[in-house]
Amino acid sequence: MLAGPNIEATRALAASVAEASFIASGGVSSLDDLRALADLKLPNLAGAITGRAIYDGRLDLAEAVRLLQK
Repeated sequence: MLAGPNIEATRALAASVAEASFIASGGVSSLDDLRALADLKLPNLAGAITGRAIYDGRLDLAEAVRLLQK
């Protein structure tokens, strides 16, 4: 938890389910983690679960939305 997303596993999953969208889960604790997922530029990555980071105040939802809308 909150240890950062597994970027390599996310990339592998995207390749294995190329015809389906998926949501990354686990590890997101900061804007840097979301930036790392976005930098993968995976067309089938539909989102990321960030619940604990938001509840703990580690991640500002408004900032995250602004970052990902760019």
